[in-house]
Amino acid sequence: MRSHPVRRRLAAMLAAACVVALAPVPASASVPAAPVRAAGNRKAYATMGTPAPRWNPCAPIGYRFNPARAPKGALADVKGAIRRISAATGLKFVYRGTTTAVPRAKKGYNPDYPANTQLVIAWVHPRKQSEWLPNNQYAGMGGPAWTTGYTATGKATGLIQWGGVVLNANLDLAGGFGTGPRYGLQGTRGQLLMHEIGHAIGLAHPDIQDQQQIMYGTMTRKKAVWGAGDLTGLRLVGASQGCIRREAVSAAVVSTRERVLP
Repeated sequence: MRSHPVRRRLAAMLAAACVVALAPVPASASVPAAPVRAAGNRKAYATMGTPAPRWNPCAPIGYRFNPARAPKGALADVKGAIRRISAATGLKFVYRGTTTAVPRAKKGYNPDYPANTQLVIAWVHPRKQSEWLPNNQYAGMGGPAWTTGYTATGKATGLIQWGGVVLNANLDLAGGFGTGPRYGLQGTRGQLLMHEIGHAIGLAHPDIQDQQQIMYGTMTRKKAVWGAGDLTGLRLVGASQGCIRREAVSAAVVSTRERVLP
């Protein structure tokens, strides 16, 4: 299992406000909407391997939400983040309901995913419920586990089998997908969920440091909208890359040893 943390920024960040006066538009005027371009460097992305391990886009991904320790409104933000992932990748997600499972659960907590569930999202207290959150330094951790799969042409690739996301229950982040507060902890719960689920579908932190990307390693004050680099990476792990089989068409015996990274 490869997991990636998102650092939390404790220092207050000051945002300068710029007010621009606009001429009033007559009520009868028609103003065409300007095309919205994704922000930042389109090369600011990274995947967890070459070729990029990814989910099979020709099968649904069942996901569940663990309500224990989750803040009010958390499920709505989980579903909102999943919708944004699905729209950018073409992957099909199906909500299977709630669960008591905790990704990489510690002793005394449920580690088992229910049937038809490949992704679990849970809030945990550092050092208590999950091995993925050993201290209070991180806002969250997420990642996938994959095995060998094969494309329609027989090319070997990484086939993600399951993923998990754990979020720090000690942090009081703003809900939703807006810019978040001007001072204190930066970012929003929506931004954090998009980032960690991004890890769970195969994206890593980009080497190019571009704060406009959701997959940037530190939460910052910005709207939770995919940047240009994010979208490049999401396409590489998305439906446009085609279906993945568990076995090569021409192979008599296929190794199914799972590749799990610390």
